[in-house]
Amino acid sequence: MSSPQTADVLVAGMNIVDILVRLPEKIQHGEKHEIRGLLIQGGAPAGNAASLLASLGWRTGFIARMGNDTLSNIARAEFIRHGVLEDYFIPDASALPGVALVEIDPATGERTVFYTLNGYRSLRREDIPAAAVQRAKLILVDGYETEAALAMLEAAQGTNCRSVLDLEAGEPAMLRKLVELGTDIILPLGAAQRLSGESDAAAALQKLSAWTRGQVLVTDGAKGSWAWTPQGVFHQPAFKVDVVDTTGCGDAYHAAYASALLDGLPLRLRMEFASWVAAQVALKLGGRSNLPTRSSLRRADTSRLSPELKQHLGS
Repeated sequence: MSSPQTADVLVAGMNIVDILVRLPEKIQHGEKHEIRGLLIQGGAPAGNAASLLASLGWRTGFIARMGNDTLSNIARAEFIRHGVLEDYFIPDASALPGVALVEIDPATGERTVFYTLNGYRSLRREDIPAAAVQRAKLILVDGYETEAALAMLEAAQGTNCRSVLDLEAGEPAMLRKLVELGTDIILPLGAAQRLSGESDAAAALQKLSAWTRGQVLVTDGAKGSWAWTPQGVFHQPAFKVDVVDTTGCGDAYHAAYASALLDGLPLRLRMEFASWVAAQVALKLGGRSNLPTRSSLRRADTSRLSPELKQHLGS
């Protein structure tokens, strides 16, 4: 068996297939309804982030157990469609991806998620290729595959490999370990509040930042994102768009932030770029339906961006 390609980015997290449905404006329970918005595609935070990073041109590997069933084939094909390397898929005939039913509110674009992990096989520490992690420029992990996340972060210690953490869920003691080891930690506000015990975003940021040498951020959907800096809290507003579906917007934020980090942008521009890319994803149904490429970003309307970010994008 040939050695896997060296990846710029290695991602580990839950492997999910999304079934998305945009609900009719009126529903009569017990009756049949025709719908115009139904989509099956890959999903989950780390999976969506890996797909966007690959779409932006980074050699990206996703570490996941892959079976031979129909759902696994869908998950595999979805990664390949966006350019994610197959080299880090782990053949496992007994493994099934998780499945998420995502209901989209037609009025607001907000999504409600129902999921099952029946047959799902989590990653183990021994599944993580430590040498590949140490060669990578960046790793991205989530709070769902915590054994794998911890192994990757430990392997990255003492190297130049940066780490972006997407910690929306997980057991508090384990999440604290991950926070301590990460270089760039991004949590939704609710998760930051639960983990820190602080209700105020600034207080939560300050407390979490005391646990790590890394950069800590919190996100809160349409209200934007905040980062703790030596000068205090920096706020990046969200970009207002005509929202179709918010599925995957947070995942896109993490991936775009990671891409900007690899490009060497300062914190303020990383957050601006992440917010802008997340807004693009909200324009279509599904978390992977409107993943931008670098060329599509150059053609996009950049009128609301800062001059510095416009210059970076070449627009």
